[in-house]
Amino acid sequence: MALHLFQTWLDKRPENSKSPVTLVDVCCGKGITSLLASYLFRELYQVVALDKNANINFHHIKAANLNATDAGRPRIEIWGDTNLHDIDPLVERLGAIGTTLAFIGIHLCKNLSPAAVGVANNLPGVCKFLMLAPCCLPRQARNYAKFKCGPVEGQRFASFIIPVRVHESEEDRKLRFEANSRRANAKKRFASMPCILCDEIHPIKKCSLLPCGETERLEIFRRAEELSPCWKCGELGHKKELCQEVQDSAKPRLALPPTVELDVATIEEEESLFEGYCNLLTTSIQMTDIKVIDVGMENSAAILNNSANHDNWNAGRKSIYIVASS
Repeated sequence: MALHLFQTWLDKRPENSKSPVTLVDVCCGKGITSLLASYLFRELYQVVALDKNANINFHHIKAANLNATDAGRPRIEIWGDTNLHDIDPLVERLGAIGTTLAFIGIHLCKNLSPAAVGVANNLPGVCKFLMLAPCCLPRQARNYAKFKCGPVEGQRFASFIIPVRVHESEEDRKLRFEANSRRANAKKRFASMPCILCDEIHPIKKCSLLPCGETERLEIFRRAEELSPCWKCGELGHKKELCQEVQDSAKPRLALPPTVELDVATIEEEESLFEGYCNLLTTSIQMTDIKVIDVGMENSAAILNNSANHDNWNAGRKSIYIVASS
């Protein structure tokens, strides 16, 4: 079904916008979707099989790649040891491919679906197709399900909130990185920095390479001080007591990327809680055409247990797909 929906999107693309497409198999597992796509969609630029697990045996993918070029099929690039939650480096790496991107994420558990949305949101104009089939619910939804059964001591409302990354401009991202670099500098201590004489980690005054002459030693101490960051603002060249930075904290605050907050408590009135969660997730997707589709796959366990009711948060999982495009 996922590949059928992808084919439908490919067929509907205007002729004047049919640039090369890279299909990204998000959290690919053993890469079966990647393998099928390589054989079915020969017009693709490439397929990226992305997964956090670095120990998956991809012998079948490597075998398929052996004659892919001669057979006119797109190669499958294996991106193992790739954490979907590390959004910033992943956005940079995916953007560097240089083609239109299409994401397919089958049975993404817990907070992986929101993370996939965050990656897509930060590739505007590049990621033009997103198809997700959420699986196990995020812990925030499970927190709320437990809370409904009876308030838990110390339960916080914030634990029902799912943050999802939204688009951040290149300039804003650069400023955030710079701010957090200054914060990291401000948290350093002189004794934990490499010595300017021997590059070992120890205070400069304890270095065995210090010269005996007092004048030379004072000059080295001055140079080391200029290279050490201010413990308040993180900038180089001055001490904390001489810092003129105005801030409301002892150290620069952590600069966070922009997010939208999804409150799972708002779906209580939905007929299907799982479908309600999927509908809620779509509100964070920054694309123009967004649909939630029930593909009709029955959950056999739910049928046997007669548990496809309002309070069963898992009723409907693996059957409901989120499809978005721009």
